Amino acid sequence: MIDKRTIKVNDHEIDDALHEITDTETLLNFQKAIVSLYPHLIPIHAFAYDAWDDIVMPLFYEIVYKTFSFKYGIDVKSSETHTYMFTLRYYKGINHIECIPKHSSFKALINAEWIDMDKSSLEEKVLIFKSFGDGVHSLTGGLDVKEAYKVNFDLVEVDIFSAITGYRSKTSVFINKEELDFVFVAETFDKNIQH
Repeated sequence: MIDKRTIKVNDHEIDDALHEITDTETLLNFQKAIVSLYPHLIPIHAFAYDAWDDIVMPLFYEIVYKTFSFKYGIDVKSSETHTYMFTLRYYKGINHIECIPKHSSFKALINAEWIDMDKSSLEEKVLIFKSFGDGVHSLTGGLDVKEAYKVNFDLVEVDIFSAITGYRSKTSVFINKEELDFVFVAETFDKNIQH
């Protein structure tokens, strides 16, 4: 955890067993859960649009942010966290998850094209976790049943923010989940910031 809270209050019950689980393992546990769940949503037509949103957003909060609450002993309210799949204009003043590349270079999918990225070029940038997906199918938009069977969740959609200004670059990128570590960033919620 990266603790950026201005008011440091530990006001939540702690589950000591969770100290053995890394933040990365917590995120990958959620990824495995949606990989298992998704095929069961196709026959009932809950694989995209509002049905997908209504299932995956609260599930992410319960599996990921609630785990962080019990691991770190802090109350992580859903209204004070970066919602799964949402793009924010500004990430400071809201709980979120940072992605850290494991290697000095890696590939990223940007606008349907794989490019080489270098960790050193991201020195003044922060990669913020947005969702798991495949970089091809938009589950919040139009998707027919035939395409739903092709969906996978092996890539991580990240938004790139300036570490200096806190503002987001215009394009989300997709990076293989195996190329990243994940770290929960606890922030004191700032209701005066329009995220």
